[in-house]
Amino acid sequence: MDWSDVAETVGKVAPAAGSALYGPLGAAVGRVIADQLGVEQSPEAVGQAVQADPEAAVKLREIEAGAQAAEARERTKRLEAVNETMRAELEAKSPLKSGWRGATGWTFALSCAGIMGSIVWAMFQPGSDKPELLGHALVMFGIMATVLGIDINRAGRERLATMGQQPDTFMDALKARVSGKGV
Repeated sequence: MDWSDVAETVGKVAPAAGSALYGPLGAAVGRVIADQLGVEQSPEAVGQAVQADPEAAVKLREIEAGAQAAEARERTKRLEAVNETMRAELEAKSPLKSGWRGATGWTFALSCAGIMGSIVWAMFQPGSDKPELLGHALVMFGIMATVLGIDINRAGRERLATMGQQPDTFMDALKARVSGKGV
């Protein structure tokens, strides 16, 4: 008999424990269940204990509840560590942390200005294909406007986040508009 053979029996009482018996750690989970029930570490013994002893079902539910609570505590610890790291990054005043955005932004803006200037200069050269160059200029203008819009949106969201406010999403604004609350 394999641990997966008693998974259904255990799963009727403790669903998470039962499904864990099917997995790659089924034998380890089965041994823990057997130890908690005070029976031999075998699928047969666990299956018999669950079917014969009503107290075994109660113990299994307690084991499962304890495991879920421990998992929630561990998840909370991980999230707290991530949040602490994020707060430390936001509070850091290092130019290495925040300066790259500015440097990248200025480099991009100057590059776009140079390309745009080259396109405009080429428009006034004899024999140039003005409609095609105008199309290229409009594409460059669209790229610059898109990047600027995205950056403004990001900066606004960061500003709201530092004030502890949750920025509205597009769908939130649409719902408010449709319901007449945000006109």
